Amino acid sequence: MDGSANVEDHRFDEPTGVTHGVALRAYDPTTEQWAIWWIDSRNPLGALDPPVKGRFDNGVGAFYSDGTLDGKPIRTRFIWSKITPTSARWEQAYSSDAGKTWETNWTMEFRRISSQP
Repeated sequence: MDGSANVEDHRFDEPTGVTHGVALRAYDPTTEQWAIWWIDSRNPLGALDPPVKGRFDNGVGAFYSDGTLDGKPIRTRFIWSKITPTSARWEQAYSSDAGKTWETNWTMEFRRISSQP
């Protein structure tokens, strides 16, 4: 897609074993928004959740979607922040009250490791 999409592959070493996840991202230059879908190896044939959609402003990316979790309405938020040439922070939060309050349930700190000796 000429730079307007990317895929990232994750491996999670958990006490119950190894799981994998894939994030698929696509950019729409007309709306200047990204859409991000998640595929989880624990349910690889399950329906895709609605993508989180959003954009980067002043170095922070905010992405939202509405869906269900355990049969109840849920709003999901991804935040990308603290972005440097060698690092970034990502967090996921859920809101069961339409975004009035958020519960962060997952954070990741990324570090780029140089492949040069």
